[in-house]
Amino acid sequence: MLHGLATSSDAGARNQTAARLLPLVTLLILTCFLAVTSADADLFGHLTFGRDIVRMHAVHANDPYSFTSDRPWVNHEWLAEAIMWISYAAAGAAGLIILKLSLAWAAGALLLDAWRRYQLTPIRRDLLLFATALGAWPSLVTVRPQMFSLLLLAALLNVFGRFRDGQIRVLLLLPIIFAVWVNVHGGWLVGAGVLAVFTACSLFDSTLVPSHRRLLIAACLAAGLATLCNPYGPRMLAFLFETVRPDRADIVEWQPVTRLPAIALALWLVPTTVALTAVWRHRGVLPVSSIAIVVMLAIASFRIARIGSLYAVAVGFLLAPYARANAIALTQPLRSTAREWRAAATVYLLIVGLSIALMGRRVTMDGSWLPEPEAAAYVSSHHLHGNMFTWFNYGEYAIWHFWPAIRVSIDGRRETVFTEELRAAHRRVYDNLPEAVDEIRSLNPDYVWLPADLLVIKRLEAAWWLPLFRGPRSTILGHPGSTMTAAASTTIPIAQPRAFPGP
Repeated sequence: MLHGLATSSDAGARNQTAARLLPLVTLLILTCFLAVTSADADLFGHLTFGRDIVRMHAVHANDPYSFTSDRPWVNHEWLAEAIMWISYAAAGAAGLIILKLSLAWAAGALLLDAWRRYQLTPIRRDLLLFATALGAWPSLVTVRPQMFSLLLLAALLNVFGRFRDGQIRVLLLLPIIFAVWVNVHGGWLVGAGVLAVFTACSLFDSTLVPSHRRLLIAACLAAGLATLCNPYGPRMLAFLFETVRPDRADIVEWQPVTRLPAIALALWLVPTTVALTAVWRHRGVLPVSSIAIVVMLAIASFRIARIGSLYAVAVGFLLAPYARANAIALTQPLRSTAREWRAAATVYLLIVGLSIALMGRRVTMDGSWLPEPEAAAYVSSHHLHGNMFTWFNYGEYAIWHFWPAIRVSIDGRRETVFTEELRAAHRRVYDNLPEAVDEIRSLNPDYVWLPADLLVIKRLEAAWWLPLFRGPRSTILGHPGSTMTAAASTTIPIAQPRAFPGP
């Protein structure tokens, strides 16, 4: 009997140890997964703009980086770019990854805090956490301002949960959230829509006392006024409402998930499956506002793939705990103690540090959009200076590496500094339409830098544009009146792997 008791005690100790280790292993796997980071075409610009904002202690009133910008620059991501530059200046590429992981961890902490009101077993909790992280992953595979929207949406949804629990003072956070959000990313428009749906549903919620409804409406009005707290004032709002539209056929992430590779639809189906399971099992007890918000984001993210990460976060907060068969919200939700938060901070430091050491010491440059490094070396070594007609994806890469010697014709900022007429002129050149050479002539650049396989290059050469550099991916042409010497044709293989900032 004593032997049996000892065996039972040992088994219990092993189970307790496993129960403590399982969450840590889950967090380590998720953090290592999110630590793998690639550079997109916009990262070069974000850091350049953030660097100059920090150095000047002001946002740009006009665009100094291009020679064709034909509208005032409203940089709606200026604060995110400044934070990104500070992180990069402090620790290089690892600093950017630490920033990204820190934002993801903060959003995850808010999610786990919201889940404390439900009786979730560790295994179910970890599975739901993994599903939410997988759905949010597209916004975290690169370092971009969208990652701030993930955290701020998590903060907004956490406020909703606490408000439902009777914590009225938490409404004071709403204007703070939107005052920050409007300066880091245009995703605040999605947040505004979520807040509007929640408020509208709350007006008909019989469980709320009238005074709480009035306070919620007042907090919403304060949040709306808080969006004016930006360097441009009302002009920022007018710009976003004018330019943020679903019809952006030339941006992959703004396409419906059905027009993208199958992985996009698969990632959309992850939160959708969780949401449908929750509605099927608890359709009679789910808050109407939760269903309405999730349905709105499900439709929006199906139509615009970029919203998919925000959709996954919303499902995680609002419906995921109900995906289990016997989910019951506690009458008195558990709240984290100061000791638990300190322990969480220690775990964060250890796991993020280990993940950076294992997977996150570099930002890889592996996109097919990249020009070969020899092209950048040619521009630098030959001290090219002047105006350059650029391929869209080369613009911010060129700004990072060559500005102020080189100013570009277009880059990823699109409608923030370039009108539709100018963008259409670039498309006519890229598509080799009959007026392509005339479009180049009207802009009068000193150089043209385009992908090597574009047919318009042969027409430009026939019009006496001088080939200065030929590579396996791109070609640089000089103005017909240029005195530059052409470089020998090269087919040097591209070194792999490349790491930010390159070239």
